[in-house]
Amino acid sequence: MILIIKRVLTTVVLLLLPILFTANLSAKELVFILAGQSNMAGQGSSVELPPFYRQVPSNIEFYYNGYKAPLDRFRHFGPEIGFAHEIARHYPLTKIKLIKFAVGGTSLFAWDPKWSISKARQTRNASAGPLFKKLIKTIKIQFNEKTAKLAGILWMQGEADAKYPVAAKQYANNLDRFVKALRVELNSPNTPFIMGSINPPINLFPATSVVQHAQKVAASRIRNSRLINTADLTKRHDHLHYNTDGQLELGKRFAKAFVSTRMAVARPK
Repeated sequence: MILIIKRVLTTVVLLLLPILFTANLSAKELVFILAGQSNMAGQGSSVELPPFYRQVPSNIEFYYNGYKAPLDRFRHFGPEIGFAHEIARHYPLTKIKLIKFAVGGTSLFAWDPKWSISKARQTRNASAGPLFKKLIKTIKIQFNEKTAKLAGILWMQGEADAKYPVAAKQYANNLDRFVKALRVELNSPNTPFIMGSINPPINLFPATSVVQHAQKVAASRIRNSRLINTADLTKRHDHLHYNTDGQLELGKRFAKAFVSTRMAVARPK
């Protein structure tokens, strides 16, 4: 009899976990960081958006490079629209803020917390300046630890590193250092880090397989991180940038990965 009661109680707890966890997240405004290079900046076409995606969820606020803007304001978009709709579906009663900072054509040398112009020059990124410092500044303009919770970091980057073997070989260590420094700067050591796998045309990005392997290595050793598959996402004619449908699906996959990652953390062992 006691064993039956224990099993019933365990079942009830497992069933209530999603509700309890959602309530815990709802206690504060949720902030998501979206960062990376051109596939985060995005080349989805706003004029091609289906009607459903033209209605911005009421609980979503979007900030791009430090400025508040409607999700559908720009001619082109990245994963933020698909992500916003999917994450709002899971947390409809919670205010959600998306802070995006993306710079096309940039390698991890440009995003290095200990940026140096000599390294940045190796991937032709010297003119971009120290992007890690700019990212932190952009985030802190809109992020208040007292009223908001840093819920997740979404990262879509690596194609630039795949053009340069010297950068590709260092990708795993560079990404590990980047994530650790970002979490320290934002005082959020366990914030989920979710990245998309790269898949550019190999003839133009010869070190693609090196970076792909490095992403898997980094995902296995960076605490509370996930690597999402992008191989089947549709692209524009350049075979490099995701098109409208591809970007919408990429955003949804980021959201689903976040939800599953958070639930895994909440689930008792």
